[in-house]
Parts: sequence; structure tokens; C-alpha cells
Amino acid sequence: MCLQMFHLSRFIRFTRLLLLPFLLVCMLTSMRVSAGTLDDYYLQQFGEAGNTQLQKSVRSVSLETVESAHCGTPLKHSLKRDWKLLELSTQKVLAKQLAKPYLSGEKTYLSLSGRFKIHYTTTGANAVPSFSWVQTVAQTFDDVAASYAFLQWQLAPTAGNNAPYDVYLLNLAPEGLYGVTNSDQYAATASHPNAFTSWIELDNNFTDSIYKTGTYSPLQSLQVTAAHEYHHAIQYGYNYYFDIWYAEATSTWMEDELYDSVNQLYSYASNWFTQTTLSLDIDASTSTGGGYGRWIFNRYLTEKHGLDTVRSFWENLAGRLSSGGSDILMAPVLDSVLAAKYGSSLGNDFFGFAKRVYTRDWSTHTSEIASMHLYSPVSTYTAYPINSNSIPTPAVTLSHYSYAYYKFVPSVSASSDLVISVNGSSGIAAAVFKKAGGAITEILPDVSGKTFTATGFSSLNPTADEVVMLMVNTTSLDNQMASFNTGNNKIPGDCDSSGTVAIAEVQSAINMFLGLKTVEACVDLDNSNNISIAEVQKVINSFLGL
Repeated sequence: MCLQMFHLSRFIRFTRLLLLPFLLVCMLTSMRVSAGTLDDYYLQQFGEAGNTQLQKSVRSVSLETVESAHCGTPLKHSLKRDWKLLELSTQKVLAKQLAKPYLSGEKTYLSLSGRFKIHYTTTGANAVPSFSWVQTVAQTFDDVAASYAFLQWQLAPTAGNNAPYDVYLLNLAPEGLYGVTNSDQYAATASHPNAFTSWIELDNNFTDSIYKTGTYSPLQSLQVTAAHEYHHAIQYGYNYYFDIWYAEATSTWMEDELYDSVNQLYSYASNWFTQTTLSLDIDASTSTGGGYGRWIFNRYLTEKHGLDTVRSFWENLAGRLSSGGSDILMAPVLDSVLAAKYGSSLGNDFFGFAKRVYTRDWSTHTSEIASMHLYSPVSTYTAYPINSNSIPTPAVTLSHYSYAYYKFVPSVSASSDLVISVNGSSGIAAAVFKKAGGAITEILPDVSGKTFTATGFSSLNPTADEVVMLMVNTTSLDNQMASFNTGNNKIPGDCDSSGTVAIAEVQSAINMFLGLKTVEACVDLDNSNNISIAEVQKVINSFLGL
């Protein structure tokens, strides 16, 4: 009992330390904070306040100031959602952020379909390069809308019957943005009670260096931005209270669905794949991969369930009501639709996706994905056995819908067969893969579901180039614990090979530690011929199901 309490106290301290930076980020990025902090946040985001210290802290997690130019929709979306929570003085300062742009010497051009009105000017900082470019913008939006209609998406509503959709061409490079979609007027219907109209602001030429002009032409940047931003307009037509991370994941994914040859979105995913212990739905920041990088999960879902899968999520969202004006969490929507329509679940499909990150058995866009660096192990081991004394420690805490890979490389210290025993909280799923000569095979677990055996592992007579283990939190519960070792027993303390650890086996392990019983391999996980307190703790964890 004392040993158990000692372990739990350490776990609680560890969890608090782990959660502290996460909670700090959540506190800064959350829009539901005290009025003063909320006012300061938006004033700083739009460059309207002089509190340097706050600016530094807020900018460190800003949605719009990381890495490269991106979509400005998240910040405008949250500003309008939280508008009534702001002080009157703040509303007066920021009112211009929610107003349609003013262009000196404004001119307009109606697209050939009549669906889009392009607002532009030929003078000043917002000047377009030519009238031909305006026509190109108009035709691009016509093409985008036609593609979405063909894919059976409901097109973005407009303020009047058959009124054209407004697109403004502005110099957005100083703000580090490709485009922004702004919500406008309430446009509810019986099936879409939270629908809104919108308008789009787009960079006037895409010729500045932030648009990676050495890699992408202005036309290519225009194409993917039109596809991205107009899908945000479609999203507002389904339900204003969309979850930002999934809004970005969908708009980014659609860039490649409409303009497959541009491939800019493939560069967005790396920040997520190097931080996979962050939740799928953590935020929309590119510094964590956010929605921009998580577009590839949509690729997996559509390969498994069909191209209509993503649209079905938004159609389900359309009829849902917001709670207190908050954005509607999208993970439960995905889970419910996957269950009802596809006989799956978010947890199951997230596990399948995490496997594919390593196996790379994609069925579409294979050449583009082949060039991406997807798989990033948390740790790589070359010395065996691996136990609680190993560095790094063979354990991980996983947030909801997150995962971690561990890599094992053959060495002379390895036994001929690598036996990996996994212990985890309820909801932790594990998979083990063996790579040999470039071919990857998945190793099935034993009957307990917790022990995996990779044959031919020792470097003295290897048939494996590497063994890789995946652990996934497939639930919506945060901070699930998982650990593993490469001992020869199936479960620490399971000396009778029953698949579970009984209280008598816990007592037996304690007796071994106290020298009252002969040491057995089922508890001596590091083959030291002595039982450590850590090994007794592992037996207790096995008994508790941890």
C-alpha cells in the first residue's frame, strides 16, 4: 500500500508538471477568459495596444504569426464570436476589423458566372498588377465554386437572392496572410440554424517573398487560396460555430482536392508529425501543426470511407446548436458520424491513421506523400533489455487522440527475439511493426493483446532492420499512461502466465524485493538477479491494470 501511494504521488506531481505548459497555452489561446484579458488579447492581435509584455506572451501562441503566411480566418472568426464579451471601448477600436474593406478608387468586376464580384483598385498599396489579373481571380473563383458544386457541397450563401459573393483584393503581405474569410450576416434556415453569409479578402498579387514565389507562381498561390478561403465561406453557410482546427484541416485538405498539382499543403504537416503527443484537436496554430497539418487525417478518412466522408461531418454540424455561443467541438461530431454512417469511430480511425503514418500504405497521392517526412519516433533504443532504468524512460503520457512511436535497432545486446510487453491505461492501443529489406509487416500480439514478439532481432543473426512500436490514446480522455519493456515475460509479475497479475503475485514480488523469496525472471525485468523497487512498482501497476 505504501508503495502504491508513493507511485501515485509521483504520478500526480509528474502530471502537474506535464500539464502546466499545456494549460498555459490553452489559457492564452482560449477566447473564454476574463473580459480584461480578452480585450487585451484582441487589441494586441490587431496591433491596437502597447502592452509589450502581453504582446510577447500572446504573440508566442498567435494563430497568425508563425512560420509563414497563412489564413486569417481563425482570428476574425473568434473576434466576432466574442464580440459581445468585449468592453465598449475595445469594440470601438476594433469595429473596423469586422467591417468590409474600403478601397480608394474602388472598381468592381463581375465574374462570367455572375457568382462573384471582385472589388479592386489600380492605385495605392492595394493596386492590382493588371485588369487581366482581376479577370484571372474571377475565373479562379468560378472554377472553385463549380468544383465544390460538383462535389455536392452546399455553396456559400450570399446576402441577397442571387447576389454575387464579394471578394476584395488587398495588400495582405504586411499582415502575413494569404487570405481571410469574414462572416457577415445571419442567414439561418430550418436545417441550418447558425448559417452566416461572408466575404473574402485576398492578397492583391501574391508576388511578395512570403508567398514563396521561388517555389509557387502567383497563379498557384491564388488557386489554393481561393479553394481554401471559399471553403471557409461554405463552412459559415453550414454552421458559424465551427471548431477552428477542423475548419482549417478541411480548407487545407480541399486545396489539394481542387488543385492537386500545387502541393503547398504537404509542407504544413511536419510540425504535427514531430509533436504527435499533442491532441488531434489541440488548436489551429501552425507552430503545432494545428489544423493546417492535420488535413492529412482527412486524406486517411476519405481513402477508407469515401470522398463524401468529410462533407458528411459538415452536414451533421449544420443542424447543431451552440452552447452559450461557444464553437461546437468537432471531435464528437466526427465520432458520431463515423459510428452512425460508417460503422467505425474516431478512436478506431485515428489508430488506423497513426499506423499508416509509419507503413505509408496510402492509396492516393502516393508520390507526393512519399516525399513527406511523416514518421518521427519519440525515442530510439539500441541497448537491451529496456526497463524502467533505461534512458529515456520507456513510458509516455498521451493526451486524447494522440500517439507516439518508439524505434528499436538490432544490436549485440539484443536477444534473438525482441519481446515487447506493453502496459497502458484503458483506451491505449498498441501496434508493433518489423521492417526487413524495406518491407514492413505488422506483428500481431499474443492472446493477452499486450505482448509482441519480433523474431530474428539480434544483430548477430538479424532478419530485421528495425522494429517500431506505436502507442495511441484512442479516447477523448487526456493524460493516459502507457509504458513498455523488452523483458521475456508477457506481463511484469505474471509468473503463472495467466495473462493477469493476482494479489498473491504482488505479494510474491514484494517478498523477492525483501529477500524472502528466490528471484524469478517474471519480476526480474532487467536480468540483474535482484529486484528493485521500480520492478515491484511495475508488478503493482500490472495488478492495477496501469
